[in-house]
Amino acid sequence: MRSLPPGLIFVLGFGLGLGPARANPIDAFGFGARAPALGSAYSAVADDSAAGYYNPAGLARSRDMRIDLGYQAALPQLRFSGAVQPVEATRGMAAGLVVPGDLFGVHLAFGLTLFLPDQHVTRLRTLRYEQPRLQLYDNRTQRLFLAANLAVRIVKGLYVGAGLTFMSRTSGDVSFQGNVTVGDAERSALKTAIEVNLVAVRYPQAGIAWEVNEFLALALVYRHSFILDVDQRFQINADLGNPGQVPIAKGASLVEQAQSVDLFQPWQVVLGGALRWPSYPRLLLSADLTFARWSDMPVPAGRLTLMLDIGSLNSFVHLPPPPTYPSPGFHDILIPAVGVEWRALDSACKDRLALDLRAGYRYEASPVPGQQGASTFGDADKHTFSLGAGVELRRLFSVLPKPIELDAFVAVTYLPERDFNKDDPRSLVGDFTVSGTVFQVGGQLRWRL
Repeated sequence: MRSLPPGLIFVLGFGLGLGPARANPIDAFGFGARAPALGSAYSAVADDSAAGYYNPAGLARSRDMRIDLGYQAALPQLRFSGAVQPVEATRGMAAGLVVPGDLFGVHLAFGLTLFLPDQHVTRLRTLRYEQPRLQLYDNRTQRLFLAANLAVRIVKGLYVGAGLTFMSRTSGDVSFQGNVTVGDAERSALKTAIEVNLVAVRYPQAGIAWEVNEFLALALVYRHSFILDVDQRFQINADLGNPGQVPIAKGASLVEQAQSVDLFQPWQVVLGGALRWPSYPRLLLSADLTFARWSDMPVPAGRLTLMLDIGSLNSFVHLPPPPTYPSPGFHDILIPAVGVEWRALDSACKDRLALDLRAGYRYEASPVPGQQGASTFGDADKHTFSLGAGVELRRLFSVLPKPIELDAFVAVTYLPERDFNKDDPRSLVGDFTVSGTVFQVGGQLRWRL
C-alpha cells in the first residue's frame, strides 16, 4: 500500500476502462508470403505452417518437418472525407513450425503458427459510440496471433485437423482508501491497491482437406467466433471533509464499473479448391469462398456505470443511467479469393533451382451499413491485388539435403470512395466519405528438415 497523488486517480480509472484491439491481422492481410501472393486463396493449398490459419488439416499433408520464418508489413493510407487518417501500420514476424510423424501407423502432424507484431502485442483503445472511426482498420490489425493445431490423415488423400487460437485478457480492480479534502485536493491522502489477473482466452478452428486426385484438392474450414469481455472496476472509499474536522460524509464511496466487448471476430466458413491443369501441371489455380457472420457484431462501445454513496448528501446528486445503444446493424458477407501459381523454372542450374510466379485477387465487401444515425463507423469495400514469387533451392549443402524456399509478395488493397449520408442535419459529423489504399509487402524463408 502507498500514497497516490490525487491527480493520477482519473488517469488510472480511464486507462483501465480501455479495451484491446478488434479481430486479427491475419484476417485482414493474410499470413506468410506464399498465401498472400495467391490472394489468400490457400485453404486447399496449405501444407506449411500457414495451414494453422488457412486450414489445419493441411498440416498432415507435409511429410517433412518445416520451419518458416518471415516478416510482413501493411501500410494504410486511408482517408476520411479526404483527410488522411493516422491509422498505424501493421508490421511483424510471421513464423511457424510443422512436426509430422507416424503413431501406431497413423500419419499426423502438429503445427504452431505465430504472427508477432513489433509495435503492439495488443493495443488498448476504446472510443465513444458517436466518435468517427475506421471500424475495420482502427484496431483490427494490432494484435498477436498464436495458433496450435493437430492434423491426422484419415485415409490416403483425406486429412482432418483442428486446434485453438490463443489470446489473453486482463481483469482487475483499482481501489483507494483514505480521506478526500474538500476545497484543497492536494491535502487529500489516499492509499491504493491494484489487483490485476491475466486470463487465457481460446477459440477453435477446424478443417478438412481432400485430395480428390493428383490434380484436384478440395477444402472446408471453420473458424469460430471470438469476443473479449472487458470488465474493470475503479473504487474510492474515503471520508469526505477537511483534516481535523468532522467529515461531511464518513465512509463515502464512488464506484466506476467499465464494461465493454472487444476484439470481435465473426465466425467463418470457407470452401476452397485447388486445381493443377492435367495437360499443364506446372500451373496451379486456387479459389476460396468465405462466409463471415458479421451480423453478430456487438455494439463497439463501452458501458460506464457510476455508483455514488455520500450519505445524507445523496439526494443532492443525480447520476444519469448508463446509455443504451442500438445494434450496429452489420451484415454478413461472402469473400471470394482467387490465385494462380506458375512454375516458370523447374530444374534450372542442374536441378538446383526452381522458380514460381504468383498472382491473386480478393474482394471483401464492407459489412458496415449506412451511418444515418448517431454512430460514425467508416468503411468501404476492399479489392486486393497481389503478386509474388518463390525460389526453391535444392541440395545447397550436405547438411541441408532438402529444399529451402524463399518467398516474397507485394499487394495493394484499394478502397473505392464510399459516401455516407446522415439523416439529422444537426449531426456534429455530417455527411462523410471513406476511401484509401493499403500497401503490403512481405518475405518468408521456409526450411524442410
